[in-house]
Amino acid sequence: MRLLGTVILVMAVIALCAPICPSGRSTLLAQSSAPAADTNAVPLPLVFLDCQATGCDTDFLRVELTWMNFVRDRNRAMVHIIATSRSTASGGSELSVTFERPNDPAAQKDSVLAIVPLGSSADQARRVLARAIGQGMLSVVRGTPLANQLSVSFRPTTAKQSDTRGAKDKWHLWVFRIGGNGFTSGDANYKSVSLNSSVRASRTTDQWKSNFSLNANYRENSYTLSETEQLRTYQHSWGGNASVVKSLTPRWSLGATTNASSSVQSNQDFFLRAGPAIEFDIFPYDQSTRRQVIFRYTPGVRVANYTEYTIYDKLAETHPDQQILVGAELTQSWGSVSASTLFNQLLDDLSKNSLDLNGELSWRITTGLNLNIGGGYSRIRDQLNLKRGKQEQQEVLLQLRQLRTGYRYYGNVGLSFTFGSIFQNVVNPRLSFNSFF
Repeated sequence: MRLLGTVILVMAVIALCAPICPSGRSTLLAQSSAPAADTNAVPLPLVFLDCQATGCDTDFLRVELTWMNFVRDRNRAMVHIIATSRSTASGGSELSVTFERPNDPAAQKDSVLAIVPLGSSADQARRVLARAIGQGMLSVVRGTPLANQLSVSFRPTTAKQSDTRGAKDKWHLWVFRIGGNGFTSGDANYKSVSLNSSVRASRTTDQWKSNFSLNANYRENSYTLSETEQLRTYQHSWGGNASVVKSLTPRWSLGATTNASSSVQSNQDFFLRAGPAIEFDIFPYDQSTRRQVIFRYTPGVRVANYTEYTIYDKLAETHPDQQILVGAELTQSWGSVSASTLFNQLLDDLSKNSLDLNGELSWRITTGLNLNIGGGYSRIRDQLNLKRGKQEQQEVLLQLRQLRTGYRYYGNVGLSFTFGSIFQNVVNPRLSFNSFF
């Protein structure tokens, strides 16, 4: 037993010394258990991955695509990969993967499109993305020594392809979603129960796009203020939206929109707005995952029935109005930026209007240095639904009543700096599971 203990102790010392000992037996053991470096190894392409798409599991991509050298420094990369996604008609995602060569301005940008079907698991989505990246990188390594070590495989399928035009689709391209959830929380002095439900239906073709949605919410709170006093509050609301859009040209669209709602907090028993809409995109719509600048004009009519008299002594009113939206989104190798301006105005009283400004910027200033800025501002001159009368403190604190205001705003700014080794090829998940912490 003593001999066995001595052997175990020696083996433990050798194992601990192996990674750091400069000489001796431990070094020989380490060399014999790991393959020697290949001085004739083919250099792997340095790639910088900018992943904003469905299936962006970067650890998985680094493990699967071992013939690429992932780096953190965009300026050191041979290829800059930008992956984005957008929803498809059936509720899935269309992946768009673009391959840029920042050090070779003459090189042509390549793009690969791939579809993640509705109902795909997270693993299926990330495998589709990995396959799309691999396909796009083939043109990069073509003609290099690395190409001799790559092979292309084909997996035939006997399943008959479905008709994307809906000729053999019993649902005629309609997609429905029904959902609901309940939530409860509390302690010795407080209890809360909330219920939410939603129904959605959509149909999209090359020429037509239709969307319908309806949601309802209910919340009940109970507060124990003392042994003899208890406060209960109830909030309920519902809302619905519908839109139908016709594609006129690659840049023009014409449609109609409507939305309806009811809310205790907003003092609205019923609210409805409906009207036509026309939209123009400076860039063709098929480039929307990378860039778009849209102009939308929506004249309409709004109808409102109020729970209590408003500050304008109204229980119901109808107004013609207009909405003007200007929005832009851009995703490039240096980062992304988005901005929008929405203007609402009553046509029978031009002084009643609102203006919403929003913007976000994500900028890679230099290697490892990233700047994120976001913010918004609303100028409000059309709060027609405010309750008349004295504002009760409890109503305000419990958010049972809207307050009069001329503006709202929000903002955020963040700066981060990462430095060290530029290589990011190894994945080690040990001691990283923290879902319950």
